[in-house]
Amino acid sequence: MRVFWGILFGTFFFCQMSCNSQKQVVTAQNTDNDPRIKLIDEDLYSGIYQLETSVVRDMKSLKKFYAQINKTRKPGLPVPSVDFSQHTALIICAGAQEADEKVGISFGDENDKELIINIKKHSVAESTANGTSTITYPFYVYTIPSTMKSVHFVKLK
Repeated sequence: MRVFWGILFGTFFFCQMSCNSQKQVVTAQNTDNDPRIKLIDEDLYSGIYQLETSVVRDMKSLKKFYAQINKTRKPGLPVPSVDFSQHTALIICAGAQEADEKVGISFGDENDKELIINIKKHSVAESTANGTSTITYPFYVYTIPSTMKSVHFVKLK
C-alpha cells in the first residue's frame, strides 16, 4: 500500500511541476535597452483585431482590461501587480501580426505636457521554410516611470 501511495504522490508531484499552466512567473524585461521601460506581461491572443493602445494609471483599469482579455480563457491570465504610485502601465494590443513578429516600444519626444511613445514591430525569428505563417493577436503590458503627461503613441515602420 505504501508503494501505491508513493507512486501516486510522485506522479502527482511530477505533473504539477511540469505543467506550464501552473507556472505564473513573469519576468520583467527591458525593451530597446531603456531601463525605464519594462515588459511585465504579454500573450499571443488578446481578442482585439486592430492596433489599440491605452495608458493605465490605476489598478481598477488594469483589472478591467484583464477581465476583457479573460472572457474566453479558462483559467484566466493573472493580473500583474503594478505599483501605480511609481509606475504607469502602457497596454499595446498589436492587432493581427505574424507569430514571428514582436512589438517593442521606446521613448520619443517629450516636453512638459506630453510624452511620445514609439511602437515598432520587429521580427524575432526566421520565417518558416514552407511559406506558411500563423497569425496572432498579441497584447503587451509595459511599465514606465509614473507620469501625468499626456501619452501619445506613434507607430514606426
